[in-house]
Amino acid sequence: MIFHTRLFRGVLGFALTVSAFALVAPGPFAQSTDKFTISGDAAKKALTKDEISGDTAAKIAQGCQDFAAKHNFAAIIFILDPSGNIVHSHRMDGARPIQFNSALSKARTALFMRTSTHQLANRFANNIAQQIKFAQMNMDPTPGGLPIIVNNQLIGAIGVAGSDPNDEECAYEGLTEVLGPQPPLAEKSPAAPTQGQPPQ
Repeated sequence: MIFHTRLFRGVLGFALTVSAFALVAPGPFAQSTDKFTISGDAAKKALTKDEISGDTAAKIAQGCQDFAAKHNFAAIIFILDPSGNIVHSHRMDGARPIQFNSALSKARTALFMRTSTHQLANRFANNIAQQIKFAQMNMDPTPGGLPIIVNNQLIGAIGVAGSDPNDEECAYEGLTEVLGPQPPLAEKSPAAPTQGQPPQ
């Protein structure tokens, strides 16, 4: 009887310890923002501390550049703070002028809409009126823009243009390399059916 009582207490104690750890242990995307945002005197001068630091932005851009070089395309990268100001930008040699506006617009779209531009592309694929509104606001809801979120706090946004199939993955690679695991990317939207053929 004593053995069973001790065994029960031991099991109960272990279960309570595991439960307590589960309550306080961070999830895969939970981490402090302090490591990636402005701090110290810079935060005092700016009167804020929840915006991406220049060092973090430069590292994210470098991760994206490495991805672009590996996949043989020239990327233009813009990283913004939560107010929409440019913190860091980079143009790889060989990028086309039109891509400047596209990358910046993607970053602003992700920032203001608080979601990936790929999510918006999927959501409004058949909504011509909304697409016109986006264009009138100089927003670009095509893949390549991602909000930068740490511990459920928006600290900035990134926009990439250079190679349509790879823009979003380029931004994602930079974020993952510097900030750690990121939420899954939006699913690729289905191809439009050929005229006269019903969708699959």
